[in-house]
Amino acid sequence: MNIPIWVPEAFRVIAHRGSSAYAPENTLPAFKLAREMGVGEVELDVQLAIDGVVVLCHDLVLTRYGHGDVVVEEMASDELLALDMGSWFSPHLFAGTTMLSLDQLLKTHGDDFIFHIELKGRAEELAAATYAVVDAHRAHEHTIFTSFSYQQLARMRDFAPGSQLGWLVQTIDEEVLDQARELELFQLCPRAGAVNVEEVARGRIAAPEIRVWGIAGTPQEVRAMVLQAVESGCDGMTINWPDWVKR
Repeated sequence: MNIPIWVPEAFRVIAHRGSSAYAPENTLPAFKLAREMGVGEVELDVQLAIDGVVVLCHDLVLTRYGHGDVVVEEMASDELLALDMGSWFSPHLFAGTTMLSLDQLLKTHGDDFIFHIELKGRAEELAAATYAVVDAHRAHEHTIFTSFSYQQLARMRDFAPGSQLGWLVQTIDEEVLDQARELELFQLCPRAGAVNVEEVARGRIAAPEIRVWGIAGTPQEVRAMVLQAVESGCDGMTINWPDWVKR
């Protein structure tokens, strides 16, 4: 495999959950490493603790991280933010690395990145609570709110009409285009493996940017997906290995 993989200057290289191939996802070490790699954009997942604090976590249930069948949205923030979110990844390197709140992340790295904040949780108040944290840190200009949930994006649009929104979808078909137009999206975000020139051109009917997600597999498969995204005319991608890519 040839490293680095070269991409156009304007192509968005977004560290997925931070540099999550090298440090536990959605934690300070993952974002710190992304900054050290010179990455200018990061993706992160947010959910709402039962007491209204916005926390960073991808999975709705904490089994994968070694904490059993604990539901994030059913726990208080003081409990969540004390959890070890590093040992599952590497007990030698990251034991004791705790869960992070959105407020903590923006206090530490608020001026370092463009943030692609995925509304992962199901709570009705998540969009408003997430925007409130972004607003408190004056980070609107470099934040894009994304979600697989059309409903969460609609809530964000209602609450903050001027926000940049990105809808994560499997593919871009006519039904997706119809719904996307209603939200006045900034991004449409299809799965990387199936994206092509025609799909990207179709997506631009509803959104000025097309960026992909789901880049994974062997190094050879990752390289092929990155090149496919570039050759299809996409504007960017999330990737666990941002250091593999150079402009």
